[in-house]
Amino acid sequence: MDRTLVNPVEAHTHKVVIVDDSMSMRRWLSSVISQDSRLEIVGAAGTAEEARSVIKQTNPDVLTLDIEMPGINGLEFLAHLMRLRPMPVVMLAGAIEGKSIGAERARSLGAAACMAKPSFPTGPTMHDLCQTLVDAATGRLPAAPTSNEKRSGVSDKLIMVGASTGGVPAIETFLEQLPKDSPPVVVAQHMPHGFLRTFVNRMDRSCVHQVGFARDDMRLEIGTVNISPSQDMQTSVDWRNGSWHIKHVERRNDHWYCPSVDVLFTSGVPWAPQIGAAILTGLGDDGARGMLALRRNGACTIGQSKESCVVYGMPGAALSLNAVQNEAPIDEIPTILLAGLNEKDLSGVKT
Repeated sequence: MDRTLVNPVEAHTHKVVIVDDSMSMRRWLSSVISQDSRLEIVGAAGTAEEARSVIKQTNPDVLTLDIEMPGINGLEFLAHLMRLRPMPVVMLAGAIEGKSIGAERARSLGAAACMAKPSFPTGPTMHDLCQTLVDAATGRLPAAPTSNEKRSGVSDKLIMVGASTGGVPAIETFLEQLPKDSPPVVVAQHMPHGFLRTFVNRMDRSCVHQVGFARDDMRLEIGTVNISPSQDMQTSVDWRNGSWHIKHVERRNDHWYCPSVDVLFTSGVPWAPQIGAAILTGLGDDGARGMLALRRNGACTIGQSKESCVVYGMPGAALSLNAVQNEAPIDEIPTILLAGLNEKDLSGVKT
């Protein structure tokens, strides 16, 4: 297997725990996964009870979980795990397929991916399994959809949101007021990646939108909320071929924050008339300069009002630069943004 590290995000080893009732399958999976230098097997378990103990002892970055197990089955264990200790889980089963009932249930419970158990140790099979584990551990797999409803379609509009301290409840309120068929949303929230992962999974289960991590080169669709990972790559956007796409860029030494609101906002400047940007509660001034550039180039910009902020640092900094057109309580911001975007004349927008 190719042991070359392919990305700075993957430059450290991700700890893996295998949960499967078959000892031979645990040994085989361990042998396959151990051949990838990006992954390290730190434990294995044959039952849900054993898995609880192993997870507590090893604190893994990603878990493989068999659907069919004695006692508490994989889906039941997944449900408990996502309530008590959310983490990336790749479900494996003998005959699971992308549209199977088991796969749909696993995704609805928060599984990062669902795969058939490898039947033969072929190169592509081994690569797919290991790459899926790496993608799950690094947050590059989308969170599971909350229902069977499929949202599709693209919008020429885009909503950007930046937040820090107090941002989680503010973003929750923001999304509650946002129609499910809204333009795609990209969020940069200052938070360690482990906490972000928990936030993404919880919001995807409770929100009418499809919520997941922003993955490099992914196309942004109507009704989706894309959370910037908190890792070594910054999240930016790109407009090409008639749709929005995520573009990850390397973190520079002068980037104080990752994810950076300024990096996200600044990336949208060439297409500013298509963008509605909101800067929410948080310490510091991240996002103020990027929002100023957006406003100067025709974007709709708004800051959270001081009264509704936990910390008025970021919105206050943006206001002091004259980067915001309006300030409003958090529950009014979505309506104002959408109204501003709908009034935009997009003739002459760069493509």
